[in-house]
Amino acid sequence: MKLKPTLYIFLLMQAFSLISFGQGSIQRKADSTKNIINSQDLSTSELLESYNWLAAYSQPLEQIEYGEKLLDLATRYRNTEYIYHANFNLGVAYRLIGKLDVALEYLFESAAICSESSSLQKYLPGVYSEISSSYTQNGDARNALLFGSKSIDILRKEGSKKVLAISLLNHGYDYYLIGQYDSAKAYYNESEPVLREIDLKIGIAYLIGNRALVYWKTGDVDRAIADLFEAVSLIEPFGDTYGISDYYNQLGQIFYERGELDKAIEYTSKSFEMAKEDDFKEQARNAAELLSTVYKERNEYEKAFAFQSEYFKYRDNIQNLATTERLANLRIEFEVGRKQAQVDLLLEQKQSSRTIMIVGGISLVAVLALVVIIYASFKSKNELSKLLVQQKDSLVQVNDTKDRFFSIISHDLRGPVNALSGLVGVIKFYVNEGKTDQLLELTQRMEEATDKLIKLLDSLLSWSMQQQGHFRYLPEKLSANQLMEDVVDMFHNMAVSKRITLKTNVSADINLYADKNTSSTIFRNLVNNAIKFTGEGGSVELSTKLDREKRLALIEVKDNGIGISEEKLKTLFHLDENVSSRGTAGESGLGLGLQLVHEFVALNKGKIEVESELNKGTTFKVFLPFSEGA
Repeated sequence: MKLKPTLYIFLLMQAFSLISFGQGSIQRKADSTKNIINSQDLSTSELLESYNWLAAYSQPLEQIEYGEKLLDLATRYRNTEYIYHANFNLGVAYRLIGKLDVALEYLFESAAICSESSSLQKYLPGVYSEISSSYTQNGDARNALLFGSKSIDILRKEGSKKVLAISLLNHGYDYYLIGQYDSAKAYYNESEPVLREIDLKIGIAYLIGNRALVYWKTGDVDRAIADLFEAVSLIEPFGDTYGISDYYNQLGQIFYERGELDKAIEYTSKSFEMAKEDDFKEQARNAAELLSTVYKERNEYEKAFAFQSEYFKYRDNIQNLATTERLANLRIEFEVGRKQAQVDLLLEQKQSSRTIMIVGGISLVAVLALVVIIYASFKSKNELSKLLVQQKDSLVQVNDTKDRFFSIISHDLRGPVNALSGLVGVIKFYVNEGKTDQLLELTQRMEEATDKLIKLLDSLLSWSMQQQGHFRYLPEKLSANQLMEDVVDMFHNMAVSKRITLKTNVSADINLYADKNTSSTIFRNLVNNAIKFTGEGGSVELSTKLDREKRLALIEVKDNGIGISEEKLKTLFHLDENVSSRGTAGESGLGLGLQLVHEFVALNKGKIEVESELNKGTTFKVFLPFSEGA
C-alpha cells in the first residue's frame, strides 16, 4: 500500500506538528476553514490559502470541489504556485476515486509547472511519486517503477531524507506488486531507519503493513497477520480509511486462503463498507470480488451474485490501462512539443538578430532589392496560407466526424457487453453447482444478447465504411413498434438487474420516415439514460402518438427517476457544456448520449423537448417525420 500523497505536502512544508494532531484536529481545522470562507471577507491571498488547505486535506469529493475553486481563482490572478497546488490536489482526488485518466491529466500538468519554475522544483519528487501511484492503481508496474525511480533519483541528489524515506517505501510496494519480494524488502529496509529516527508514525505503520504483505507471500503467514493488525492500529488515530480499507482487504484474502471464511467475510466487509463510504473504487472493487468468491464457496448464491454485480460496477468505473497510457503519452508529447517550441523560438530570435546586423551593413540598393523580394515572398505566403486554412478546416471537419463516430461505438457497445458479463457470471455459478436445469434459459438470453451485439457491430461497421466526412442520412419507412421493441429487448437485462419495469405503449400502425441507424441510436441513448437515472423499483415507459397536422410522430420516453435540475435543463444539449453524471447505482457514462440524441434528431428533420422535475422524473419527447400511409 502506498502512502497517501498528502504526506508529501506535510514533509515538504515541514508541518509535522499537524500530523501529530490526528484526524480529529484536521477535521476541526477543515470545519473552521469552511466557516471562515463562508462568513468573512478574505483577501485574495487568504482565500487562496484556505482553498488550498481544503483541497489538500478533505475527502476526495470535497478535494475536487475546493481544488476547482482554487484553480479558477489562482488562474484568474496568475498565481503559478497555487495553480500547481490545484492541479496536484485535483490529480490526487481523481486517483482516489478511480478516475485515472483525469488524474494523470492534472498530475502531468502540475509536473510541467514544477519543471518550468525553479522555486517549485522542490515539489517535483512528490508529483512523480503520485504519478507512480496512479500507474500502480491501474496495474501498470512498468510506468509505476519508472516514475518512482524519477522521484528517488532527484531526492538522492538534493532532496530531504524524510521525503526520500517515504519514496523508498512506496517504491518497495511497487516491487512487491510484481513479485520481486527481495527488492521490496531492500527498499523497506533502507526506508526504516529514517522513519524511526524522525518517529513518523504513519510512515512506520505503512512500513509494518507493507512488509507484512511480503511475509505473507514468502510463507510467514502468522507474522503477516500480526503485523497487519498492528499497522491498522497505528493508522487508526490518523483516520486514514484509505490505508485501513486496503489492509482489511489483505487480511480478508489471507483468511480466505487459510479456509477461515467467517473471518474473511468479517474483514473484507469492513474494507468494502469503508471504501464504499469514501468512494475508494479500487478497494471497493477488490473487496467485492473477494466477497463474491467467499459467499459462493458458502453456497450463499444470492449474496455472491450481489457482490459480483458490485465488482462489475466498480471494475467498469476504474480506467483501464490503455486509456491511462494514451493520456500519459499525449501529455508527454505535449510537454516535449512545448519544450521544442521554446528552443525553436530562441533559435529564431538569435537568427533574427544576426540578420539585422548583416542588413545594417548592406547598401541602399541591396536593401531595396531585399524589400522587393520580401514583398513577393509575403504575397506568395499569403496565398499559400489561405489555401492551408481551407485544407485545415476540411480536415478538422473530417476529424470531428471520426471522433463522434468512435464515441458512438464505445457508447453503444457498453449496454450489450455489460449484459453478457452479468450472464457469464451467473452461468459460472450454476455450472459449479451442477444446476444445469437453469442453464437453458440463461444461454438463450446470452444468445439473444450476442445476436444484438453482432447486429450492432455490423451496423456500425457498415456505417463507418460509408463515411464521406459527414454522417450518412438515408431516410426510409420504419416501424415505430419494431424500433421500440428492439430497444426494449436490448435493455431488458439492465432493467431487471435494477428491478425497473420497462414497458411500451406503442401503436402498431405508426411508421416513421427516418434514418434507421441514427434513429436507433436516439432511443437507445434515451432508454439507457432513463434506466440509469431511475432507482430500484421504478418504471420506464415508451409511448407513441401522431400529430397529422404537423406531419410528425411523437415518441415519449418517460421515467419516474431522479429528474433534472432547472439549471442543467438550460444547457442539457449544449455540446461544450454537457457533462457525464452518475446513475442511481453508480453507473458511469461518457457524457455523450444526449449530445448524440440532439444531433441525430436534427439530422432526421425532427425536434426534441424535455420536461423534468427533481425527484419525480423526466419525459423526453422526440418528434420525427412519419411515413405516408402510417
